[in-house]
Amino acid sequence: MKSKLKLILGFSLGAIFIVLMSFLFLRDYSQNINQKEFQSLLANASRFEMDENYLYFWNRDRKYKLLKDDQTLAQAKEKYPIQVQSNWIFIVFIFLGFSLIVIGLFLFFYKNKKTFPSSPIKSAPIRQNKQEIITPSQPNPNISLDSLAGISKIKEELLEIIDYLKNPQKYTALGLRMPKGVLLVGPPGVGKTMLAKAIASQSKVPFFYQSGSSFAQIFVGSGAKKVQELFAQAKTCKNAIIFIDEIDSVGKIRGNGRNDEREATLNQLLTEMDGFNNSSNLIIFGATNNAEVLDPALLRSGRFDRKIYIDLPTLQERIDIFKLYLKHKKFDLNIDDLAKECAGFSGAMIENLINEAGFLMLREKRDYLTPRDFKEAKQALILSLKKFPILSNTQREILALYQSAKALYAYKHNITFEKITLWDEESIYYFEDFMSKSQILNRLEFYLCGNEALKNFAKEPYSCAQNDLAQAKSIALEFLERYGMGENLFAKDPQNIILEAQKNLLFFIQNNQKNIHFLSSLMLTKENLTPKDCDKVQ
Repeated sequence: MKSKLKLILGFSLGAIFIVLMSFLFLRDYSQNINQKEFQSLLANASRFEMDENYLYFWNRDRKYKLLKDDQTLAQAKEKYPIQVQSNWIFIVFIFLGFSLIVIGLFLFFYKNKKTFPSSPIKSAPIRQNKQEIITPSQPNPNISLDSLAGISKIKEELLEIIDYLKNPQKYTALGLRMPKGVLLVGPPGVGKTMLAKAIASQSKVPFFYQSGSSFAQIFVGSGAKKVQELFAQAKTCKNAIIFIDEIDSVGKIRGNGRNDEREATLNQLLTEMDGFNNSSNLIIFGATNNAEVLDPALLRSGRFDRKIYIDLPTLQERIDIFKLYLKHKKFDLNIDDLAKECAGFSGAMIENLINEAGFLMLREKRDYLTPRDFKEAKQALILSLKKFPILSNTQREILALYQSAKALYAYKHNITFEKITLWDEESIYYFEDFMSKSQILNRLEFYLCGNEALKNFAKEPYSCAQNDLAQAKSIALEFLERYGMGENLFAKDPQNIILEAQKNLLFFIQNNQKNIHFLSSLMLTKENLTPKDCDKVQ
């Protein structure tokens, strides 16, 4: 009995000790100060932390705190990074301490059989981990390429993949093989997932869907095992499509911020794609809106060696999408005019717009849609359109002039581009990594060209040039300081270079007014320009 009391007393003292340590550790010893005192102590501050209400910092081994606000945080961030205050180490210590006490008491009473029933305790059987069963989606006959609008540019490539899945012998007899991986690249909402489902449906093959984030696991090796299981089950099918959505979450470039679990998962994915049998008829689709961050090993030949760029729909494609979604609805409006007012909308945005307009129609107890429904719905959605804003007709004309001048300059000065669109984020053009002095100056003038065109045609510059002007300034500084191509090696003022570029551009624009206006009209219709379009100018 005495030993029992001693044990209980010992555990009780241990609990009291842990509580006291908790009090001492969690007690706030910092000195509360005001904003004026903070300004005087900021110069010698050495470390910053914050919680929900206060900003903490150390100055000469003394800890201070003050109520945080945006101004205070901004001043602190200019000096040192701010860490979020956390007591997790001590919390773990407390948890472990109390756990030991509970376990000790449990073992003591269990040993002496004082507080437990006489019948033996049967432990529950431990469930063995089973391999996760990943089942494919069966083809949906309602989803096909014909049921999708806005894919006219890439439909031929997709039909080729479908034909290969249906008739592989047609290609193997000629010694041809379809790419093992197809990467769908495009902004959110353009229908990358629906395209993969349509291909699977039209090919009548099983469709295995996984998101890239589903492979992210806590324990190293878990994600790699899941990749292995996915491919093992897909290979049991005669023909199949594996679709990995948001593949950039698992396929980012290795080595930038070490993550053993993600790298192990990516390595397993690379291994599985290398292990394909050429006659397996298994095709991998990946989707991303940020292809630049993907590891080069994913993009090499034999893996994702075909890339399909899915752009935001053009004017005609938007018209087709509106017709598709309004097919079974009553409306009193001009679809062509509505599509023109929705420049920058993806297919998903258009569907959402029609849905919101439908709610407004019901509120007014009507059975048909009107232009006012879409106008009000668009105003409600406009706040979410940050990257591709809604444009008025005047804004579209300004942007068309701006981008047409850039396209013509690139065409005339051998700057490689696939397309230049109203929204520069969607344009695709390339510059050499190894450039001569004249090529660098051409690149500088390319970024200044649109702004100079607006000053000449619209009689004033516009804010749409801000990103290009920042690029131009950066190039001018690199030209002098990094490459040493100025009048002398120590020249640092880029003003003369930019003035000379503007002078050259004025001559270029005045001698190509007719061509720029022609391309501007073409861009208003197509909303993008390609080198073939520029072939039409004189």
